[in-house]
Amino acid sequence: MSLSPTTMTDIPIAPAPWNLKGRSWIFPVSPLSAKTSFPAGWCSPFQAEALASGGEFIGGLGLIQVVSYSDSPVGPYDELIYVPGRWKYPNGSKGFRITQIYVSSKASTLNGRKNWNIPKQVANFEINTSSDGTTNISVSHTGSSTPFFQASVQPITLLSSLAIRSSTSILGSYFSLMQPPLPAGTEPEVVETTEWASLTPVLRGATSLRKATPGLSSGKVGDGLGFPAVAPWSVAFLMEDLDIEFGVPTMQKEI
Repeated sequence: MSLSPTTMTDIPIAPAPWNLKGRSWIFPVSPLSAKTSFPAGWCSPFQAEALASGGEFIGGLGLIQVVSYSDSPVGPYDELIYVPGRWKYPNGSKGFRITQIYVSSKASTLNGRKNWNIPKQVANFEINTSSDGTTNISVSHTGSSTPFFQASVQPITLLSSLAIRSSTSILGSYFSLMQPPLPAGTEPEVVETTEWASLTPVLRGATSLRKATPGLSSGKVGDGLGFPAVAPWSVAFLMEDLDIEFGVPTMQKEI
């Protein structure tokens, strides 16, 4: 899908809270240690200083998530997320941080940045599911046909037929996000923000196991430029009938 030039006045404003519906593929990534360098492509260069600042990176399990939203306050769109792990802050709190994220919607980009400091940028998505249940996912920069992210997800005999209703609410604040203020980009929807934002999203859905296979020739899912050059675990999770609550954040000038 190609996206035409736009201005800020063309984009609807949709303040928090948001309730979104769709389906999601979650790819766990092996934990980084606190002293390990982030993988190449962990964020966009113009946002690197902001996304590395504040708090102390303590590592832990990372994840990649692809979401295809069928309904949101700004309409249907697709999303690709990278979370390297968790940070610890001077007040003792801990939280994950999204450092690389693409969406297929300029409205999602603008509002995601304004509402929660989510460092969204626009990209092209191709998500296709074949008759045997295999889903192929490819994401490329606008104006390019070369993917910077590519993966496939296949059913696992017997196991994938078992879907369990689950909710991240049972984990309390473990999946809290703490997002730093962001610089502006060159596109009008890539807006600057000035305060820290924290919230705990809640995901609910029917979760089943899938086999994950990196799609790039390097054996990675990302090219190390537009997206991290990592190989996630061979087992992924599919969440269907997905319902996500992205609430009103707590804003603060400093942490």
